[in-house]
Parts: sequence; C-alpha cells; structure tokens
Amino acid sequence: MPVPFELEHLRVTSLDVDFHEVTWRLSPANVDILDYTFTVLRSESPEGPWDDLSGKFEDRYSFVDNIMQITNRWRQYQYLIRVTEKLTGDQKDFGPVAHEPEPDIIAMELRRHILILMQGFAGRRCVVLPVRTFGQRCPNCWNNALKKQMKSGCLLCYDTTFVRGYMHPIEAYMQIDPSSKATQRTNVGKTQQDNTTMRMGYYPILKPDDIIVEAENTRWRVVAQTQTEHSRAAVHQEVQIHRIPEKDMEYAIPVHFDQPLKDMYFTPVRNFTMPQNFSNFEKERMPDIFEMYGRKRP
Repeated sequence: MPVPFELEHLRVTSLDVDFHEVTWRLSPANVDILDYTFTVLRSESPEGPWDDLSGKFEDRYSFVDNIMQITNRWRQYQYLIRVTEKLTGDQKDFGPVAHEPEPDIIAMELRRHILILMQGFAGRRCVVLPVRTFGQRCPNCWNNALKKQMKSGCLLCYDTTFVRGYMHPIEAYMQIDPSSKATQRTNVGKTQQDNTTMRMGYYPILKPDDIIVEAENTRWRVVAQTQTEHSRAAVHQEVQIHRIPEKDMEYAIPVHFDQPLKDMYFTPVRNFTMPQNFSNFEKERMPDIFEMYGRKRP
C-alpha cells in the first residue's frame, strides 16, 4: 500500500553559511510511524540526480546539512525527503525544497500566470541542462595539487571539471528574442558571435553556465540572469544567453529527454485550441498552484 500520510511544512532554514536545517511535520494518520523510515536527499537541481545525505532514520523530523560548499554564490541546494515503509519497501518522495524566500499567494498567482503565458502563448518548449558546481572532480583534466584545469576538450566532464558535467535535463518554456547576424574580422580570422536575451517563468532558476537546448539542437549558454521578485520570491526571469558554436564541446553532451522530440516543436494545446479559449489550456496543462506548494486552498 502507498505511504498513508503526507509531510507538512517542509522547510529549509538557516542563519549560518555553514549549514542548512531541513525540518518537516507529519499530517495526522492512524499508522505506527515506527513502521516507516526517512531519508534526506540533496541535489543542486530540482530534477536530480540525488545524493543520499543521511541514510535511513526513524522518528526524527529534522536534519542538519553541515557538509555544504559555499564557493559558488549562485548554487542552490535542493532537498528531498524519501519515506519508505519497512515491510513492503513502498516509497514516496516529498519536495524538493530549497533555502529561498517562501512565496505568498500573490507570488504564486504571478508565477501561475507567467507559466500560462509561456506555455500557452509566448514561449516554446526547450531543455535546460544545469551545470554541476560540486561533486567528483574530473581525473582527466583536473590537477588536484594545483587546483586548476590542465587541459580542455574533456569528454568526461565537458570542461566543467566535474564528472558528467551537467545535471538531468529539465523541460522549460521560454521566449528567445531574435538576434542579429554579424561577422567580426579579427587578426585571427572571422568570428560570428551570437548573443541575445530570453525570458521565462520562475522554474527552473537559471545560473551562469547552464545550457539551453532548442528542438533544432541550437545550444545556448547562460551568461547572466536577472529575476523579477515579489516579496523576494522569484516570479520571472530575464536571461542573457550566448549561442555556442557548433564545433564546441557542449554539442557532445547527450540529452536524454522523456518527451518525444517532435513534441518540442510545438505546444499541442496552443496549436489546436482557440486563443480565446483559456480554460481548456489551464485545465489540461497547469497543475493546481496550491498543490505545487503543498498548501490547502483557502
């Protein structure tokens, strides 16, 4: 049988740069809580992959993560709580959550409207590859004594210095602006730089060096990100991006995407629904905003 209870008030709090405290509570349920174990998982992407931080434990409702690395200011740790029933092995995941401002109802509604705008009218489906900023160092190109990368073009880390280079792909809807086509003549020959801007909703939060992949396999690197906030909770992102030359290392990164490739070219609801018919899109494509944040609708 599935896990018969929910985790409520799953939060990440801290006033110290060296640790995060993950806390949660259980919803009322007529079960023996000692029949279940908890595991805290961590990643720097909301879609994983996840690392086991705590191992399995019982009847405890907080965990302190004190093995953090703070060398990258834009890194965001994500936490997941996995509940496992001892007898059957059934599991249920709760989260992910991060150490960030909690959105109020106005911020959640703003996020919802921007997601509807991007998915239904203005944006197109793309894939985001979050860059790794910690983990196993690459044995091929990283010199641990000098603490520096010794060569480029490494297919093991894709020049990130961390093995596998990027996290799991995340589907996102974004509006990419057209860019000007120009050629610059330099002492070493002609170069064709392509830089532009794009905008998207709050999820996933991008950081410099993340990669965006379009359906035509056009790949962009995030240069800078600015977000619109309500009470410090992100609701919208404006991003500067640079088109990666086709001969560069980043085109060797495999993209394993759950959706068929043909589905990336268009949004079915947008193509086969009248633009004025907003209710069908909202019902079929958008989750309830309160369910997304584990809250009860007032």
